[in-house]
Amino acid sequence: MPLLQKHTSPRWGIWRIEEGWEQLLAQSDCPALYRPFLDKCRSDSRKAEWLAVRLLLRELTGRETAIAYHDNGSPYLPESDCNISISHTRGYAAVILDCTHVAGIDIEYRSERVQRIKSRFLHESESDRLNNASTDALLICWSAKETAFKMTGRRTADFRKDIRVLPFELSEASGCVDVKETLTEASTVYRIKYAVTPAYVVTYGIFRAGK
Repeated sequence: MPLLQKHTSPRWGIWRIEEGWEQLLAQSDCPALYRPFLDKCRSDSRKAEWLAVRLLLRELTGRETAIAYHDNGSPYLPESDCNISISHTRGYAAVILDCTHVAGIDIEYRSERVQRIKSRFLHESESDRLNNASTDALLICWSAKETAFKMTGRRTADFRKDIRVLPFELSEASGCVDVKETLTEASTVYRIKYAVTPAYVVTYGIFRAGK
């Protein structure tokens, strides 16, 4: 079972997707629960990602738990008051849970592509600071914005305008960045943690609303 990471404070983890979807389904305690989605999904890789998320959630909660989705696309747990955030990228799935805080997580595989698309998600002020930034720094910015966006609960955002990463110094393996959103009246600044590995970058955060 390729459970790659499992943390308790907050509860989050990463699953390395090495199995095919049939193997993942065989690990489920209640495969009939997942058949309606699997029968209508044509992509084998999408099936594997979808199942890996649910098996990872079982590892974090101790039981298989249904996941539903709000109208804005964000996930929630019908049988629990805990907040959940989900992400997947090439070969990996990530989940974070918190019962008292808003939570967000994002995982991105390491790729130089982020250098080519940075103008799509960096504000002009960010571009000035990050003009010669490393791939890792850009991936952290992109991923941290994704995490912060999920924490706002909004349906859409212009990452260049609505979500900005404040100046930070890049640590080699892990660290924090502050991300300010202007999608809500609160204009919250989220403290987002990151970890960099040879295969992926992951960012995550929790935030107590009203604090």
